[in-house]
Amino acid sequence: MKKKILLTESEVVGLRMKSFQDKYMILDNLDVKTEPSIATYSEIYDNDHSFMFVVLYGTLHMAINNKLVEVKSNDVILITPYVSFEILESRCIMFSIAVKNEIIEDIYEHTTTAASVGVRYYSIHHYHLERYQTEILLNDYHLMRIEHDRNDYKMKEMTLRAFTSAFIAHFYSYATLDTQIPHSDSAKAWAFYEKFLYQLSLFYKKERSVQFYATKVGITPKYLSSIVLHYTGETASEVIDNYVVSRIKQALYSNNTNIRKVSDHYSFPNQSFFGRFFKRLTGESPFEYQSAHNRKNII
Repeated sequence: MKKKILLTESEVVGLRMKSFQDKYMILDNLDVKTEPSIATYSEIYDNDHSFMFVVLYGTLHMAINNKLVEVKSNDVILITPYVSFEILESRCIMFSIAVKNEIIEDIYEHTTTAASVGVRYYSIHHYHLERYQTEILLNDYHLMRIEHDRNDYKMKEMTLRAFTSAFIAHFYSYATLDTQIPHSDSAKAWAFYEKFLYQLSLFYKKERSVQFYATKVGITPKYLSSIVLHYTGETASEVIDNYVVSRIKQALYSNNTNIRKVSDHYSFPNQSFFGRFFKRLTGESPFEYQSAHNRKNII
């Protein structure tokens, strides 16, 4: 398992950052008065957030899972959870948002176009937009930035969620297969990896064995494990467990469903086994997590 690295304001060189309770984060260099220079800083590996970067001018240089990626003017790149990335030295004007996974998944449920572009964990999604579309995203971002700068008040999280929802809705109204920039590997192994992620998105509620997904992909468990390790740095078993626990977090965040029902919904043999599985991966029991993070607490 990769070490989780949290992004802090002190690590950001050439960028302005604000965060609200580690749930909503913004990052930009819109206020630069001189040459827009961003310095390289430490690798970011954060399995709790989804990141979205928008470049207005210039090129943002990134290393994503050790692959060099250029994000150019009017490009948007979405980096899903469990993807390691690094911002390299760049000359660009950009802005970015990062949102806790369970929150953005809850927003996605109300943004029907998200499903149509196939957003899945362990992947990146890169799009080129029209200039007027990036300007609309910038307008949404300015509202978010103003809200981040305000002193905390009772309804601040609800306001940030509303602005984030508008940003996401606008983005997915522009992001289509026609506007997507591919980052696929030419190797045959990549097709197997993509098929694995797709099958995982279909069967994660019922199946958690490497053997099951290897059969679905049509290769041996050993070969599947080597492919997954190559593209993620994690074992196939870790990827499956991480995917499942992230979806469970979202379920515990978005409703007040009885924990036993969540256990049954995800096909655990009993509630005790479910509790041990969840705590092993999160450090909290399902009850502790739901009590601390449920959506009702933002009101």
